Amino acid sequence: MPIEEAKVSILDIGLMRGFGVYDGLTAINGKVFRFADHWQRFTDGAHALSLNIPITEETCEKKIKEVCEKSGLTGRANIRMILTGGNTINGIEFDFEKPTFYITAENFGGLPKEYYEKGAKLLTYPYRREMPEHKTINYITGVKLQDWRKTEGAVEILFIDGGEVLECATSNICIVKNGTIITPAENVLKGITLKAVLELAEAAGYKIEKRIVDMEDLKNADEVFITSSFKDIVPVVKIDDFEVANGEVGPITKDLITRFAQILNS
Repeated sequence: MPIEEAKVSILDIGLMRGFGVYDGLTAINGKVFRFADHWQRFTDGAHALSLNIPITEETCEKKIKEVCEKSGLTGRANIRMILTGGNTINGIEFDFEKPTFYITAENFGGLPKEYYEKGAKLLTYPYRREMPEHKTINYITGVKLQDWRKTEGAVEILFIDGGEVLECATSNICIVKNGTIITPAENVLKGITLKAVLELAEAAGYKIEKRIVDMEDLKNADEVFITSSFKDIVPVVKIDDFEVANGEVGPITKDLITRFAQILNS
């Protein structure tokens, strides 16, 4: 149905208590990129919150294609899947058998071209998400920092906890040092775009490390980039008030951007 006609109850526990899971997917001509991976992450999150998914994997994928077709999205689209426990019981419980689930589709707007060609800026902020391994609908910290992000001309907010580099509000982060691609291993969401990029990098012969990344690693990196379903790979050339290396997009990041675009559009 048209999005302006779609409604969720004011008693929904997702609204009243912020209890739910979410996933963001990319679809091109109605076909979802890495749908099986997204579905696995979505179901893992649902199980962690004891939520009932009222649709099968096969049917969900078909419905996404239908939504794209009926929305006239013949090119690239941003897809969102939302699942909550449904209406509250006594204000804090829910009926497992009556969840709220919906899918939305919108045109992929993309980021400014200059971000990919010249690099973008990150701002750091001390925060660690609750249940970081799952994509819950709790985005309070990320949302409240958006005005600051835009004022400072940054593409993303990078969460830091006790000197440990974690993830961005809506993206994963990688650094490159001496030809090795390094990404945080714990207390972060397992990004689907990140997974695809690391597979590409490994196939291309790059060394991969998943480990704790600290601020010193970040400041001494040769290259930095972020990954996201709605952003792909974005080079980072400035973080807060310091430049990454020489302040230019690095060769490995450029190579991965090219490789990723090829598989995304294949």
